Formats: sequence, structure tokens, C-alpha cells
Amino acid sequence: MNLFDEAYRLADGYFGGQPERSLVGHVANVDAGRPVLDIGCGQGRNALFLAREGITVDALDPSSVAIDQVSREAGEHRLPIRTIRGTFQDISATDGTYGAILAFGLIPLLDRAGIEGLIGLVTQALSPGGLLFVTAFGTWDPAYARIASEWQEVSTRSFRGPNGDLRTYVEPGELRQLFSDFDAIHCWEGLGPEHRHGSGQVERHGMAEAVFRR
Repeated sequence: MNLFDEAYRLADGYFGGQPERSLVGHVANVDAGRPVLDIGCGQGRNALFLAREGITVDALDPSSVAIDQVSREAGEHRLPIRTIRGTFQDISATDGTYGAILAFGLIPLLDRAGIEGLIGLVTQALSPGGLLFVTAFGTWDPAYARIASEWQEVSTRSFRGPNGDLRTYVEPGELRQLFSDFDAIHCWEGLGPEHRHGSGQVERHGMAEAVFRR
């Protein structure tokens, strides 16, 4: 069973119902002639937004519950979404397949080796001029000090909790450094909005978000 299966069963819009603000702000710059890869699509808030704009999306997630929910929504409304159950490590994209790649909320769940793997995939699969949308948790996150002291550090600013959960943080400016071979067209760091996941407690994260052009 995937980590989020039960959460997705119990709550519609577990990670919210609206697409990421950076995607909304830059959707006009997405090449609609090529598909978009949404890594970790969850319940589809970003994939569905793009599909309603007429953009074909490959929606990828390891949760069978998420994939079933997105497939059902896309089928009911005849939206151009192809769902794929798996992780980005399962993708064997040919060079320049995608006009954009979405990696929202993915970096916090990867260790440093995983982040390097993500960079490699993006470098190969993104078309010239294509866009990468990415978010990460920063060391200014209110929970960072507690996690850094209580969880086991498995790689640089990457920690594993007692239940096996992984949480990785970036320093100020690090997101741009990680993707230094790309042109940054939007970068923002700060505290994100207050929110809750399902019926959980109100949270607020220290966020880094960026849009890069290959």
C-alpha cells in the first residue's frame, strides 16, 4: 500500500483543490503541442487544470487510489490525461518528450540520490525550451529544527523519521543551484499559505518554488 492511499480515500482534495499558483501564472508559456509530465500527480489538481486547457498530460503517481481517481475524472469529462502508476524512476522517456514537467512537492520526499535522479530525468525528457515547475521545503520551514534534531539524517539536510518517512530541505537559493543548467524564469522563497490535509491540523511550510526553462 502506498503512503497516501488511505488519505486519498478519505479526503477529496487532500493537497487542496486548486492548481499550484506558479503553474497558473505560467500556463500560457507551456508548449501545448507536446505532452506534460506530472510527477506525483496525486488527486490530479494540476493535471486536470492543464487538461481543461487542452494540454495532454501524463499523470504519474505510485498510489493506485490516486490513479483511479484521476482516471475516473478524466474519463467522465473526456480530458486528455494518460494515467501511469509508478514513480519517475519508472519513466523511460525519449529525448525531449515533454513540453513541461511538474515536480510539485516531490523534492521533500527524495533523498539526495533521488534528487540527482530527478535532475537526470528532467534533463533528458524535457524538450528544448520546455518548462520545469518545482517546489521544495526550505530550512526556514517551522518544522525544520524539530525534524533535524529528532529524525535520522541520511544525507545532506535529508532526514528519515521513525515511521520511515523521508523529509528533505533546501537552503536559500539552493533550488536554483540544483537546476543551474536551466534558465530560471521564476523563483520565490518564503512561507506558504496556511492549509490542512484532510481533517488534519493547520500547517504552514517554508517553501521554495521555481519555474525553469531548458
